[in-house]
Amino acid sequence: MDHKGYIQPYKRLVFALLFLIAPFTGNTQTLNLYDAVSRAVAYYPLLQQRQSEVSAGKAHVNTVNGNRLPSLTLQDQLNLGTDNSLQGAYFSLGIVPSTPGSYTSVNNNPNEGNVAISLLKWEFYTFGYYSAQQKQAKAQLAINEANLNSDKYSLTENIISLYLDWLKKYRLLHIQDENVQRAQVILTAIRATVLSGLKPGVDSSTASAAYSEARINYLEALDRYNYDQITLGAYTGININSIVPDTSIIAPAILQNTALVTQTDSIAPGHPLLEVYQKQYEQQLADNNTISKKYLPRFGFIGATWLRNSGISPSGAYPDNLAYGMPDSKYNYLFGLTLTYNLFDLKHRHDELVEGRYQADARASALQTRQTTLNSMVQQANSTYATTLEKLKEIPVQLTSAQQAYGQQMALYKAGLNTLIDVTNAQFVLLQAETTYVITQDELLQLLYIRAGLSGQLDNFLQNFKR
Repeated sequence: MDHKGYIQPYKRLVFALLFLIAPFTGNTQTLNLYDAVSRAVAYYPLLQQRQSEVSAGKAHVNTVNGNRLPSLTLQDQLNLGTDNSLQGAYFSLGIVPSTPGSYTSVNNNPNEGNVAISLLKWEFYTFGYYSAQQKQAKAQLAINEANLNSDKYSLTENIISLYLDWLKKYRLLHIQDENVQRAQVILTAIRATVLSGLKPGVDSSTASAAYSEARINYLEALDRYNYDQITLGAYTGININSIVPDTSIIAPAILQNTALVTQTDSIAPGHPLLEVYQKQYEQQLADNNTISKKYLPRFGFIGATWLRNSGISPSGAYPDNLAYGMPDSKYNYLFGLTLTYNLFDLKHRHDELVEGRYQADARASALQTRQTTLNSMVQQANSTYATTLEKLKEIPVQLTSAQQAYGQQMALYKAGLNTLIDVTNAQFVLLQAETTYVITQDELLQLLYIRAGLSGQLDNFLQNFKR
């Protein structure tokens, strides 16, 4: 057989390997978990939206505080018209112009006049309605702040989960790369024995198929890795082409540190995912209180002063020329105390309060349901963490045995003492052991952050990954 015929396939193998190891080379920087979360919190538009809503809530509190202020209206009019008044009462409805004056049998000539008015209104005692409005506005602000904290917590959880998944796929990509290299070693060894006549040619074809399958598996792993990397870049705004995950977080000092998160059996008080429901319940109570105060009587003060000039003389004579002016003026004032109470609003008050009480009951039930669900999640995470930790202690034994078995089977094959099937089986067992090890480490890290998050220790947990 012509040895030169195998030079070209070897060249293709070299170029293929250079392509496969590309994600592990180049000018890359390590992105640690703490920085990934910090960048996402600072960059993600949803949190900026929530922060603006908090600012709007604070501004609304200031707006409501101004409801206590009186209303002072100033107005000045310069008028031209006739003065033809009739006797009899009517409702002005806010659109009928005023035509004061004595009743005459003839239509009068046009005259001019002006009036300057100041009107003061102030409801100085409302039986707690103003205070209820302030509490209502502050309750809405508390919801906005709770939404911000909840979304920040959820985003932090998503980034941690995404980062750990990205790290897992990065390590699985390495495993697939190493598997490709093992397949190449097998293929090279088989071709050498085939050329020497020690092995049948079918082994070479089988090994070539196994090598191609290893490459396909690598490319699929690369696609999954790139997907997570692109998603992480969208959350953080980081250039994804220059970053790789920090593999130091899989150190046994972290994975097996049972004191990293203090174990609790229930959701932490004031947890962001629970606080939203609590604040919604409190806001409904504030709404109900505002409704109960809105329909109570209101004591007020009203006062007006006005100055009026007219072209008509005190004797009733109209000016011959409008340019004559307005020589006469009258000054008036009127002040009073008011009591406003609509008895028919009692029905509205009753109906709205019944509706509000049902709303409050619903939100109290939602709070209790959410608390029960989160408590169950805490207990499930604690249970799964304990078993996963024990499983992780056993896997290194499996991995070491698989590595030894692969090495032994490869040596036996080169010595002609076993078959290619024995080698490929050992290679597959080794690949599975390496994959299981990485996946179990990822599961343990995921459980660590879930337990930390539900027990209110997420910030302390992240500090362990700050570099």
